[in-house]
Amino acid sequence: MAVLGLMLSACATALPAEPDPIDPSSSASAPTDIIIGAENTDIVDVSGNVLVSLTYSEDGDAAVAAAAGILGEPTETRHQDRTNHYPEVDGTSWGGFDIVVNRYPAEALLTGEARLYQPAFSVQATAATTDADVAITAVGLTRVGDDFDLAAEGQPANRVHTDDAFGIRSVAVDLPTSFSGIIDGAGLEMTYGAIANAVPDSSTVTQIAAPAYLFSLS
Repeated sequence: MAVLGLMLSACATALPAEPDPIDPSSSASAPTDIIIGAENTDIVDVSGNVLVSLTYSEDGDAAVAAAAGILGEPTETRHQDRTNHYPEVDGTSWGGFDIVVNRYPAEALLTGEARLYQPAFSVQATAATTDADVAITAVGLTRVGDDFDLAAEGQPANRVHTDDAFGIRSVAVDLPTSFSGIIDGAGLEMTYGAIANAVPDSSTVTQIAAPAYLFSLS
């Protein structure tokens, strides 16, 4: 301890000054990267320290508030009513990075393992950076604007898909580790995780969404 060290000294010295508290807005703790994974998205600083980790199974409104505390005020919010296929959702954007909160009706909520595939919220990247120049990447460093073929190169067949009807190409760039990302859906193998998509007539990744199913376009 510092006090014991002072007692051993023959000369009296002043105690070291307490370090200044970290300012969340300082460059040392400012967000530099948003890293999208299959189970959570991390916002990190220049040293790689995780400033906040957003887990998709946890409260969506709390995730939006936590992200706003790091990224600042969002640039856009939007609402979409429930449809036959999708729940009511509220989206929040920081320009190129969105959090979409799913508002499932109580009667539609699943239980047990199935609940893992019904996330409280999802995220998507539509650009390589936010409006505030925070970089956005998937866990494997895939970014919007990257060559899709390079992102898909070497991936197992069940992690790459081309939708012949709509021309959408998809690749799973990260799968869950705490539960299965490969689901047997009545004989149809479905892959679930962080998905990079390319729209028709595009050779580049145009969107990264998580968690999502392979070949789905949010």
